[in-house]
Amino acid sequence: MKKALGLSLILIAVLACTPITAIAQNDYLVFSTDTIEDSDRDLKILSWNIYMLPKFVPVRGRVSRAHAIVDTLQQTDYDIIVFQEAFLEKARNVISQGLKNEFPYQYGPANPAQNKVRTNSGVYVVSKIPLNELGTIEYRDRAGNDAFARKGAIMLEGEWNCKKFQLLGTHLQADAQPKVRKKQFEQMFAELIAPNRKDGVVQILCGDMNTERQFEEEYCDMLHCLDAEDGDLSGIHKFTHDSERNEIARSNAGKTKHRLQLDYVLVRSNGAKIKSMKRSVSIFTKNWRYGLRKKGKDLSDHYGVAYQVKF
Repeated sequence: MKKALGLSLILIAVLACTPITAIAQNDYLVFSTDTIEDSDRDLKILSWNIYMLPKFVPVRGRVSRAHAIVDTLQQTDYDIIVFQEAFLEKARNVISQGLKNEFPYQYGPANPAQNKVRTNSGVYVVSKIPLNELGTIEYRDRAGNDAFARKGAIMLEGEWNCKKFQLLGTHLQADAQPKVRKKQFEQMFAELIAPNRKDGVVQILCGDMNTERQFEEEYCDMLHCLDAEDGDLSGIHKFTHDSERNEIARSNAGKTKHRLQLDYVLVRSNGAKIKSMKRSVSIFTKNWRYGLRKKGKDLSDHYGVAYQVKF
């Protein structure tokens, strides 16, 4: 009897730690569970600015590029993708529908558009596992063209390997505006990060921070304001915005060539034990068309940042 009871308790514990996914198919719910072996694997997150600017900005081929993004991401094994600059509804719908089977849980874009002049934040999250939305903010301080977007951040919470984690997606002020970005970092910390902090729950902060790592003072301000840690990028690629290599970045940069790291995955462990983690730049290319004879290959002016963690 004691042996049978012990086996029952073990079975209950295993089932409690096994993610269950419910996907609607023809008005029915189909439940699937990961294997015990899969439940111990690393959590894989991608943060990627996809350059889907609003409708009023003249950028050609966005929908074609959105289809190419879907085709490319369907071949990857990320568990969660945090998009930035997913402003354009038509392109975002292509991505949403194209990835809904692999990523049935979708959140955002944060801060929906208020009118035809002010668009959403562009921060949009798709996930293979359910996440709970803890809150969103819109940045009070902004300048230049960024004033036309409701830039801000979204905080989500999920569970992986029986351990809770929090995920923040954001996109900060662009261009040479370090003072504005610092105020945005401070608001992000005060209104989303600090209020949701829990002992033993990792907070993962993803996004286009528009903060150049080469500018040491501003980079350190970012880490200080967020009380977060960065890490080295593994692999040979160290830049997320590279106008020497990336054709879209090059067309926007004009004569100025630069290689920058602007995109990050930062971590606040909050006392949790992290067994291992890894960051790397993900470069995605696929042929797409924006005219009768014109084709593109790079899928955005930014490369993605992949983050792999084991709790």
